Amino acid sequence: MLGFILAFMFSSCTKEGPMGLPGIDGADGTDGADGLDGNQTCLVCHTQSNMDAITAAYMEHPHAAGSSFSYAGTRAGCAQCHSDEGYVTYVTTGAEIAPAVGAALTCATCHNNHSSLEDDISAPIYSMEAVASAAIDGKTYNYEASNLCATCHQARSTPASYYRTEATTFTRTFTGADIATYQAHGAVGPNGSKTLNATEDTLTVVFDVPLTHVYTTSTHAGPHHGPQANMIAADMGSQIGTPFEQAHHTCINCHMHGEDGASGHSYVADLNMCNNCHGDAVDIEGIQSAIATRMAAVEAALEEIGAIHVAEDGVHPMYASLPKDEWDAFWNYMCLWEDKSHGAHNPGYARQLLNQAEAALGL
Repeated sequence: MLGFILAFMFSSCTKEGPMGLPGIDGADGTDGADGLDGNQTCLVCHTQSNMDAITAAYMEHPHAAGSSFSYAGTRAGCAQCHSDEGYVTYVTTGAEIAPAVGAALTCATCHNNHSSLEDDISAPIYSMEAVASAAIDGKTYNYEASNLCATCHQARSTPASYYRTEATTFTRTFTGADIATYQAHGAVGPNGSKTLNATEDTLTVVFDVPLTHVYTTSTHAGPHHGPQANMIAADMGSQIGTPFEQAHHTCINCHMHGEDGASGHSYVADLNMCNNCHGDAVDIEGIQSAIATRMAAVEAALEEIGAIHVAEDGVHPMYASLPKDEWDAFWNYMCLWEDKSHGAHNPGYARQLLNQAEAALGL
C-alpha cells in the first residue's frame, strides 16, 4: 500500500505539457564608471618623444653599440649576457644557448614582461627573481628590480680557482711584440727561465709554480668584466668584506635616474642621488678620487713585477708565477679595475682590497 501511495504522489507532481511563456525582463542596472583609456595607460611610457629620447640615449651605450655581440654572442656560456636571444632564453628557461647570430641587446631584451608591473615596478622587465652566483656555489644575490642587472653584472671566477695544491711548471712560447714584453716583465717563479731562439723570433718561457706561488693562466684573468653585483656583496676578492647597504644602493636607483632626458638609459650614475640622501656627509667624488690615486700606485707596482701590462686600451693580465700575496694583490686590483666605479659601489670593500694590495707590494 505504501509503495502505491508514493508512486501516486510522484506521478501526480510531474509537470505534463509544454513550457509556459518567458517572463518580462527586469529593468537594466546602473552603468558602471568608465575605465581608464587603454591608450592613455600605454602613453605614460610610450609617447613618441619619450621613446625617441630613450632610444637616442640607449643607442650610445655599449649594451647596444658594443662589439662583444659579434663574437661572444654566439658562444654557449657567453651568449646569455652577450646577445638578445641568449639573454631572453636564459632568464625565461635557464638554458644557455649558442645563437647562430649574435645580436645586440634591444628594448625587448629587458622590457617584455608586463606582469612585473603587478610588483610595483615602474617599467615591465623580464626577471625579478633572485640571481644565482656564477662563481660561488650556493650564493644568490637579491637586489629586487636590479636583479635584472645582476644576472650579467657579476664575477665568473674567484681567486680560489687559481690556487693549486701541487707544485708544477708551465711552458709558453711567445712571438712578435710579446717577446719584448715578457723579456722585460715576465714573472717566471723561483726556478723559471726565458730562452730566446737563435733567430730571435721566438721566446720560450718556463714558469715555475711552487706551492708558495700562484700562476696566472690567462691574459683574461680576473673576475670578469663588470662584476658590480659582487662588489656590492663584497665577495669576489682574496678577502671577503662587508656588503654595501642595499636598501637604496641599487643599480636602478643610481643609474636609471640620470639627467639625460631618457629615464637614465645612458646609465650614467647621477651623483645627485647620493646627495639627496647623504647631503654633505658623504663626498662621493672625494672618495672616488682617493681610491683612484691608490689604484694608480698599485697598478704601477703590479706592472713593475710583471703581473700586468698597461696599454692604451687598458690593463692586461700577463702570464706570471707570483708569490701568493703578490698574486692576491693582482687579483684584488683586477676586481677594482673591472668594477669601474673607483669604490662607489662599496667604498669600504674597495679600501679593504687596496689595503691588502699595498701591504703585499710594499706600498
